[in-house]
Amino acid sequence: MNLLRYLPAAALAVCLHAQTASFDAALVKPAQASGDRKSMNSDAGRIAYTNVTLRDCLMAAYNVKDYQISGPDWMKTDRYDVVATAGGAASADAMKIMLQNLLLGRFQMSVHREKRDLPVYAMVVGKNGTKMQETENPGRGNLRMNGGGVVFSSVTIQQIIDYMSRFATAELDRPIIDETGLTGHYDATVNLFGTQEEMMTAVSKGDLGASIFTLIQDQLGLKLDSRKLPLDMVIVDKAERTPTEN
Repeated sequence: MNLLRYLPAAALAVCLHAQTASFDAALVKPAQASGDRKSMNSDAGRIAYTNVTLRDCLMAAYNVKDYQISGPDWMKTDRYDVVATAGGAASADAMKIMLQNLLLGRFQMSVHREKRDLPVYAMVVGKNGTKMQETENPGRGNLRMNGGGVVFSSVTIQQIIDYMSRFATAELDRPIIDETGLTGHYDATVNLFGTQEEMMTAVSKGDLGASIFTLIQDQLGLKLDSRKLPLDMVIVDKAERTPTEN
């Protein structure tokens, strides 16, 4: 039964647009570069990805994190170059839909969405409240080194989580999910070491000088709770390693 015929006209138009939206020109091929270094550039009408994995592309296309993708192991290792151009300026959502369709077609993929209960760390506010200061004049979030510490300026909780997730420590063995309920931009300083030289040497080895659980609770007033939460997943049922011809 064709369910599309029972959709309201507006919903049907959106559905059909999502199915047919495509780039005017697109190149997808095995990467020319070697190693792990990659670049992912995009604007309102063009994307240019170099030396990326299929998982990188799926994260951009479906707006998910790496832990929200399930698929073949080669999606983490095989590298590709992707260049695609739309017919004109396009919104971020439209670019995502076009990228989804491009990947589905070129990699002959079958994908579905579902929720799965996964072990996570839920970031919550500690019992004594947050120690961060809400930014008076919110702007673009950034961080900088200051002696043996890190200064966060006008950052969201998700930006703090993203920064923490870069450290491949044994403690961070699962995703961190924001459950703080804090929606503003914040200023905070995390003191790690006595000097910047000590910090740079240690951080390069994934060493934060103390347990990350202790650091965020003592210096940010936040806490990581071990939980199981339902997360939206992108499940790749099948995909070809070699993209079809351009």
